[in-house]
Amino acid sequence: MKRTLLCASALALGAGSAMAGGLDRSGQSVLAIFDANNTTSVSFGHVMPSVTGEDAAGNDYDVGEDYQQYGFSYTNQINEQFNYSLIFDQPYGADVDYNNNPATSALGGTFADLNSRALTFVGRYKVTDRFSVFAGIKAEQVNAEVGLNGTAYRTPIALGAAAATANNTFGTSNITPQLLGANAGLAGAAAQAQAAGVLDSFLPPVPVGGGATAPASAVLANQTNGALTNFFPTGGYRFEMEDDTRPGYLIGAAYEIPDIALRFAATYHFEIEHKADTTERLLGQTIRDEVEYVTPQSLNLEFQTGIAEGTLLTAGYRWTEFSAVDVVPTALGADLVNLEDSHRYTLGVGRQFNDKFAGSITLIYEPEGDSDTVSPLGPTDGQFGVTLGMRYVNGPFNISGGINYTKLGDADAGVQDVAVASFEDNSVVGIGFKAQMNF
Repeated sequence: MKRTLLCASALALGAGSAMAGGLDRSGQSVLAIFDANNTTSVSFGHVMPSVTGEDAAGNDYDVGEDYQQYGFSYTNQINEQFNYSLIFDQPYGADVDYNNNPATSALGGTFADLNSRALTFVGRYKVTDRFSVFAGIKAEQVNAEVGLNGTAYRTPIALGAAAATANNTFGTSNITPQLLGANAGLAGAAAQAQAAGVLDSFLPPVPVGGGATAPASAVLANQTNGALTNFFPTGGYRFEMEDDTRPGYLIGAAYEIPDIALRFAATYHFEIEHKADTTERLLGQTIRDEVEYVTPQSLNLEFQTGIAEGTLLTAGYRWTEFSAVDVVPTALGADLVNLEDSHRYTLGVGRQFNDKFAGSITLIYEPEGDSDTVSPLGPTDGQFGVTLGMRYVNGPFNISGGINYTKLGDADAGVQDVAVASFEDNSVVGIGFKAQMNF
């Protein structure tokens, strides 16, 4: 019964998941540590999101980009009590592209391309036949490219840049984007006159040549309108974050009853601190600097047990602290990530049909977040999906595959907490394959 159930257990893992919460991709499972000794696995997944929406001006968006996932693991033992695994995965990612005209749509020209890779070494010590502890060290590499554009981003980003320049010029910190916007006439004549009076009350007149001066409010109004006018012709806002590789750590423990294929494993991944070189392009200027950020801590709880001869029940929970991930570039001065924590639940059943074939079904659920709006770089909220998997075994070799369909939750994409586009009735389909060989 143990062998039969373990064959069914691997099915749920081989099919993979189509899309996870926030920036989550691989799920960071280290269950390869429980594979048979001298086992190698390779996996591949292709994910096809359909994420469409519409803004208030009637512009249609189709922003989901297909992507691939790759994985590898090797497991062996040193002695009867200690074994190890080497695992490669791609823990985080984003592929979003609003390819509309920026000047006539709320989010046209906005995009995100985030890539990551991790190589992890995990060692497990069997304290008893039922209880074991494990720990690991990893090298994690991350890079990203982001563009913010469209009418929804033009005003806040251009005003923010103009305010930063003005504060630096006048040696103050009292010039806000809101004050500059009103001074430039964006809120009407009465608000413009009031803002001009405020600015001229604490800013000196500005020399304009020939011994003449002009009110600071007039000079700032011209500069602000220039920033607004030049935002689209200069390509909006662009951000590039170079590869950065840092070490990370994990710890975990497991309890097993092999005779009934029961296993409960808990894995904690520590937060990883990164520091990367960045390039920003805004209003014709190029700003090179560094940014510090973290990839989030997370907790995986993974359970399985035999419930009948040849039948396995699986369940899982993953928490990822995306709320701690802040990427604040120098020129932008605002967080590019802006995500809530992710909570992911899975429940599945695997069934061995005969010595060679097994099948599985797994349900996946992520609840909606608490915010009224979500980031345009991830315009969905919550999900419910199902994965169907099959596995074929031939001696030491087996191959498994699966297909996942996930219904994505409706969401309003927002800029500065103001909804600018609505995304409804979206879904994603993923296919996955895993080949495993025991030498």
